Amino acid sequence: MALFYYEGKNFEGEKISGIFEAENKFSVAKKIRNKGFIPVKIKKIKTNSFSYIITVFFNKINPIDLAVLCEQFSVMLNAGVNILESLTSIAKQTQNRKIRDTLIDITWRIKCGYTLTEACRNHPYAFSEVFINMVEAGELSGNLGDVFKVLSVYYSDIARQNEKIKSAMTYPCILGVTSLIVVKFLTTKVLPVYINMFSSAGVQLPKATKMLMFLSSNIAKLFIATVMVLFILLSIMLKYMESDEIVYQIDRLKLSIPFLGILTKKTASSKVARVLYILVSSGIPLLKALEVAGNTVKNRVIKKEILNMRIGLKRGKNLSELMTGKIFPPMMVKLIAIGEESGALEEMFGKAASFCENEVNFLQERWIALIEPVIIIMLTIIISFIVISILMPMFEIYNLF
Repeated sequence: MALFYYEGKNFEGEKISGIFEAENKFSVAKKIRNKGFIPVKIKKIKTNSFSYIITVFFNKINPIDLAVLCEQFSVMLNAGVNILESLTSIAKQTQNRKIRDTLIDITWRIKCGYTLTEACRNHPYAFSEVFINMVEAGELSGNLGDVFKVLSVYYSDIARQNEKIKSAMTYPCILGVTSLIVVKFLTTKVLPVYINMFSSAGVQLPKATKMLMFLSSNIAKLFIATVMVLFILLSIMLKYMESDEIVYQIDRLKLSIPFLGILTKKTASSKVARVLYILVSSGIPLLKALEVAGNTVKNRVIKKEILNMRIGLKRGKNLSELMTGKIFPPMMVKLIAIGEESGALEEMFGKAASFCENEVNFLQERWIALIEPVIIIMLTIIISFIVISILMPMFEIYNLF
């Protein structure tokens, strides 16, 4: 599946444009015709391009704003307010211009016959795949209010984790900036004095001091060179990311990295279990629920695993039997097996989701706790090198006299 930008026009002269997710241009053209419009332009969006990445960066919505938006949706929908009225009401009272413009556009598209999922998919810069596929799950199940409540908690957790990371980074950042100021002062005001003394005495500067002086005098050039190298490497990486096979192998590599792999697996497991709980408890068939749950996962290896699970279900196997690989936690598999035996599968999906979400929160807490000491150790090493580079000439001068 890929994203396509389209433009259409009907016989009354009305124009329409937006984004559809489809397998090819023919599928997009068919969707446009189903809306009563004639396709005028269809263009595939390169999600690996710099323009797309930059657009996403500048148009994405802050997690805390998304959490508030989802909470408002949840309250209004559960109170019996329909989708259009909810969208209009929230758009009027929000202070965030991006959210207001996005909601106004979504409202217009729903009036044109779009589903809420299709309307949200027209804003891939604002809403992630998780958001869009969870909304689709809510529309299929008829439990949009509950889905938005889950999304509110999800984005609240992300916002909370981001704040913890910022807090953990505050002290190292202050220390780093202070160190840079001190180093700049020493290399421009103090070291030149020693260099002149060494020159007059005919003594060579220590290698560490020479290196520090070189780095200090060429910092601007080194920064530009580093940016250029990173830009080239990123361009190469984005070019190779267009290959599905390479992306698959990269995703496989991610799962093998000690800490990152475990976190990726547990995060995917929690999303899958939560979506399955919402859909199955609302009467959606397990096969369709698995299809939607698979769309909430980004890792291609896990996506393929879920696809194989769907194939296995069609052949009459139990879900717990198909989950006994290396992706899903044994506790989750055991809970689902109990649910299949007892006939309370939807309840076990809920317990499995809660279990995995707690595991993810625990791992994220550990990761955040490691950030500050690791950065401080790195800064300590750098500062130690700087101090030694500055003190060595002093000792050399002392030995001369």
